[in-house]
Amino acid sequence: MRWLIIYLTISFLLSAGVFVYPVFLNLINKTVSNLIIFTSLPTSKGLFILQKNINKYLLLISVSQENQKLKQKLSQCKLNLLTYIRKPKDNSTNPLKLIEATFTFKGNFETDYIYLKPQKPIDIKHNNCFVLSEELSLIGIIQKSKKNGIYIAKTIFNPSFVADVFIPDNETDNKALFIGGKFYPTVEFLDPNVKIKEGDRVYTSGDFAIYPPGLLIGTISKIKNVNGYYKMAYVKIDRGFFNKWKVFLVCRKKSQQDF
Repeated sequence: MRWLIIYLTISFLLSAGVFVYPVFLNLINKTVSNLIIFTSLPTSKGLFILQKNINKYLLLISVSQENQKLKQKLSQCKLNLLTYIRKPKDNSTNPLKLIEATFTFKGNFETDYIYLKPQKPIDIKHNNCFVLSEELSLIGIIQKSKKNGIYIAKTIFNPSFVADVFIPDNETDNKALFIGGKFYPTVEFLDPNVKIKEGDRVYTSGDFAIYPPGLLIGTISKIKNVNGYYKMAYVKIDRGFFNKWKVFLVCRKKSQQDF
């Protein structure tokens, strides 16, 4: 208020005397105008910084609310009992009905999709069919069929590959989402307070009734805290099957909850 009174007084004096000493008063007018601009700059800069910080705060609040919704959705999912898959000793005792298949990569070792030739046809219209390594860890899911009994599978190295997973520890099963990737697949939206460590194993949970529970995906290689709202972890995938010629397929009805 004090600065406003000073500005108004100076403006009135300049206006009253402009006809008596025009040149001198014009010089004073320019000087005062520059002074006003100079004195107002810190205030304007301060308001700009304040507005910028407010925008950042609102953005963080929005992200926090969105992550909270995601975590609530995950917490509402009922975790099935862990089903560890064991490789059968021979084909006569094959409770999971594993189907052998040969495979090849798309193009020059492009790992986001692979082509499969199973020993017998599979019904992908009514079943979800999964690709497993010889060690029975998850490699991918069948997407569509081609001619001559060839099938195309999306692998866990595909950036659009998403699966419900959990990381077991001594106290609880930490649920999250697995996001595929050619180089850096991740587990995301882990609660920021979970106690996970490098080397922990990541399994499918079966919560969304797509993937069977208990399929090994990989191990934690690095953990990152995202602004204190949630944790994400990089997953190391066993790429040993690259050097093999054979994988396994296992199918279950799309409405089936367990094997």
